[in-house]
Amino acid sequence: MSTAVTLINVFTATSGKQQDLARVLAEGTRNFFSKQPGSLASSVVVGGDGSKVVNISQWRSAEDIAAFRSDPRFADYMKTILELGTGESVMGHTSYSHTAGVEN
Repeated sequence: MSTAVTLINVFTATSGKQQDLARVLAEGTRNFFSKQPGSLASSVVVGGDGSKVVNISQWRSAEDIAAFRSDPRFADYMKTILELGTGESVMGHTSYSHTAGVEN
């Protein structure tokens, strides 16, 4: 099992706002989250249903996630996100993965 912490945020965009939500998530990741201590990797996935957008990130620790969430910029960022849709978070450790046929 990985010691890194995976944070999965699943958002449902307000009607017609999926691409706007995906853009805001990508910009937030590029300009804010990726520069935080403990940030290891992040992806934004746009669902084919026209409403879902998923942000998957890996962090060194749960404490690193708590630290970025306590940054005052996070509240402003989330206000923008919630204007575009709703979401829920799941945090945990990867118990199995594979990359290019290599199991981890």
